[in-house]
Amino acid sequence: MKVERAVVGIDFSSPSVDAASWVGRYFAPGAELVLVHVISIPEPPPIVRSRFARRDLLIGTVREGAEKRLREISISLSADRVWLEVREGEPVECIVALAEDFSAELVVAGAHGERAGLLEGLGSTADHLVRASTRPVLLVTHPRLTTPRHILVPLNKPEHASGALSWASVLSQRFGARVTAMHVVTGGVASGALAALAVVSGTAPVDVSTPLAVAEGSDRWLEGAVAAGVPREQASSEVIPGDPTTEILAAAKRLDTDLIVMGRRGTGNLRRAVLGSVVEGVLRSAPCPVLVVPEPSAKS
Repeated sequence: MKVERAVVGIDFSSPSVDAASWVGRYFAPGAELVLVHVISIPEPPPIVRSRFARRDLLIGTVREGAEKRLREISISLSADRVWLEVREGEPVECIVALAEDFSAELVVAGAHGERAGLLEGLGSTADHLVRASTRPVLLVTHPRLTTPRHILVPLNKPEHASGALSWASVLSQRFGARVTAMHVVTGGVASGALAALAVVSGTAPVDVSTPLAVAEGSDRWLEGAVAAGVPREQASSEVIPGDPTTEILAAAKRLDTDLIVMGRRGTGNLRRAVLGSVVEGVLRSAPCPVLVVPEPSAKS
């Protein structure tokens, strides 16, 4: 799928502006960018309400300032067409609704880490944005000034992988990027299943950490990536035993990854979408941008 239009949340922090710049120049060059700033001003307590300016006047002043700053940011972006939107309400709801209104293929936000801002505290706004969006969400953190050259795609089950692999395939073909399909085997679970299989079949138990077991599993995920459209000469795979979050983050650094693409289960509803501890853990500590793709075929 080609990114024709991307909605970018802007809170005027450096990470949000840098995210818009990186997407327009390197991730989706040629795409229309919709820059949205959400005004969210809580109502003052009744006991002190008379000391505050009228809400409509306050909103008008903030809106005027936000529109001016968005225009300034748009001039600096490498995009042929930029839409500017200032809305009032709850940030996640407004951004998700705007993506629907514009039929955007992508929602973008800058990751702040420890700093306050649009994605303050992964468990709040960022978590909700990834859960609520029916469209892929790109959280931009530590981006390099280049197009993606090496993409890591952590995979769990085949039925949870089609969307992530499709995006990786398109990006690989567009940028000539290498794609590594990675599957982490939780040692205790895998060993128990293989031991049970050995008892039933009467064969010797298989050690999941042996080179043969790893190679056989790796081939499966490699073929899955190629079947999704990743050029074989640009595809590779790894099967590693261990803790999924830890191993994914370690692989991203070891492989000098520019982008992590992950699928998530659910339907774009805060209650029904399943973010998962692995996706959440990777988003918290990723050394590069992370693209989270809803997997509509997966059952939550």
